[in-house]
Amino acid sequence: MKIRAAVLEQFGRPLEVQQLDLDDPHAGEVLVRLAACGVCHTDLYTASGADPSGYAPTVLGHEGAGVVERVGPDVTSLASGDHVVTLFSPQCRECVHCLSERTNLCLAIREQQNKGYLPDGTTRLSREGEPVRHFMGTSTFAEYTVMPEIALAKIDREAPLAGACLFACGLSTGIGAAMNTAKVEAGSTCVVFGAGMVGLGAVIGCRLQGAARIVCVDLSADRLTLAEKHGATETMVGGADTVERIVESTGGCGRRWRRRAWAGVSAPSPVSPARARRSTSFRGS
Repeated sequence: MKIRAAVLEQFGRPLEVQQLDLDDPHAGEVLVRLAACGVCHTDLYTASGADPSGYAPTVLGHEGAGVVERVGPDVTSLASGDHVVTLFSPQCRECVHCLSERTNLCLAIREQQNKGYLPDGTTRLSREGEPVRHFMGTSTFAEYTVMPEIALAKIDREAPLAGACLFACGLSTGIGAAMNTAKVEAGSTCVVFGAGMVGLGAVIGCRLQGAARIVCVDLSADRLTLAEKHGATETMVGGADTVERIVESTGGCGRRWRRRAWAGVSAPSPVSPARARRSTSFRGS
């Protein structure tokens, strides 16, 4: 079938909306009509050329949600019409990581996925007969995508897809950082630095854990307003004296923090957010 997709042709250049060919799903694969997609820092990081494992041409995007159009042979858990969220970190439920209580970072398709291919070592995307590699096994900057069954999470059809797509990466990373890594306790005081998607997820995670005080710090007043809507009890515009202000407002408790959860990567970092998420001690989603 013919689809439109935003193609990364060259690093550091704007994406180009092009017509591509998309093959039918093979065994264990699913064709998804994408309805919504977030833009993650990992997409921008790869597009910039800073990611040493990046490649082009490719179709970026990994925070997707959509509707199953068709399933390939041997697919048993999904059917046409199902609503799904895309997963760049799948769940085969059979590998050593899936069976471990310490991590959920599945290894089943990682080798080919890192090279831009689906599990059988080929692509479903092409242009004039030449393969176009997939990105993170998802390639959601497109009208349709073909993905492995184990890399799709079925969701309630009543869930708005525009919001559900954020669970594919940023939102679940932040929630998991608060709940699984920091293990926020009921009644505790939490400080979240940054109110982007990951930070907002952390705020939500702290709220779900029953934190009494949730202080969110950001440079944007608009983002801080969003943080308040999602559970932040206090907000603070960041500055040179941010740490001192936090220590003062918490009666010095900030100096005695015992748990810290790291989520997200600053621009100068040599490590991509996707690679950072693969650490066995990082359980964002």
